[in-house]
Amino acid sequence: MCTHQKPAFDTKVTTPAKRGCIPLGKSGAETQLTKNRIVQLIADDLGAVEAKLTEQTASEYSFVDMAVQHVVEGGGKRLRPILVVLSAKVCGYEGPDAHTLAAVVELIHVASLVHDDVLDEAAIRRGRETLQTKWGNKVAVLVGDYLHARVLSMLVARHADDPAMDILADTTQAMCEGEVIHAYKSGDFDISEAEYLKIISFKTGKLIAASCTLGAYLGTTDVRQIEALTTYGQQIGTAFQIVDDLLDFVQDPEKLGKNAFGDLREGKLTFPIIYTRTVCDDVEKQKLEKVLNPHTDEAQAIAFVESLFQRYDVETYCLKVAQGYADRAKATLATLPQCSARVALEQLADYIVSRNS
Repeated sequence: MCTHQKPAFDTKVTTPAKRGCIPLGKSGAETQLTKNRIVQLIADDLGAVEAKLTEQTASEYSFVDMAVQHVVEGGGKRLRPILVVLSAKVCGYEGPDAHTLAAVVELIHVASLVHDDVLDEAAIRRGRETLQTKWGNKVAVLVGDYLHARVLSMLVARHADDPAMDILADTTQAMCEGEVIHAYKSGDFDISEAEYLKIISFKTGKLIAASCTLGAYLGTTDVRQIEALTTYGQQIGTAFQIVDDLLDFVQDPEKLGKNAFGDLREGKLTFPIIYTRTVCDDVEKQKLEKVLNPHTDEAQAIAFVESLFQRYDVETYCLKVAQGYADRAKATLATLPQCSARVALEQLADYIVSRNS
């Protein structure tokens, strides 16, 4: 339970991966240390979540089980489960309901990634073959559907007036709406920054915010605390996606765990490209629009975009904007008890900006 004590983090750290580009003056070691401290603080909880994920997705049919576990056991940051657990703790709750809801939000997230990979024809996810690469689109789509079915089963097992029902129904709908709108806007060179931020608030931010809200509901009925954690989630959700967009252009694919320049190949305008479009001159803007055409020579397109990023210091701008969201997220936590879980949430906001994958 959250108390008014300073956090007692274990300071052991694994050897960090090297990184070509370190944002905001943080070293790769510092970034990894922050992540390790947070994970170590709730290691037992995360272990219980992993067990719940395996237990709740198991199938008696060997191929179904193999395909499902390929994505469920594929790792990832487990950001959403971490947020459920920390939000519950900061509001005074420690118990198995946090593990169940953490598993639920992770399954929703994994299902969305499986379907995204089909839509994007992605070959690699989290450093391994995607389902659609390994077994084809039909299997991938059906596995994503299976994961959603397991989510429904887990929620039905809870009491009928559980607020998680409404929260996750609204969240899943918003995620689908965000995907549809983004697909519709694909190739739209004139999409505005405001429009894009709205899309990512649905696609990415909604589930991250819901993770915080669910954890808060487990521990408190204080509306101020619930709203504070929901706003925190919304803010770090936006920061997370801006950094994700940037990493697609500037990070080593091996560290990224997927092919780089994926958005560029698909002609998608993401936050770094939208900013670049607004600051470059008219000639560059016209050429940028042309290179976003999927039929453009890929090497030339990448070289041109990289040259614009360097000329206009796009990376610095994107990280500054993301850090602004992270800082606002941390500010919302002022109404919550000062304890190790709150400190971890504050550190997590900064980690989201400084991460390398």
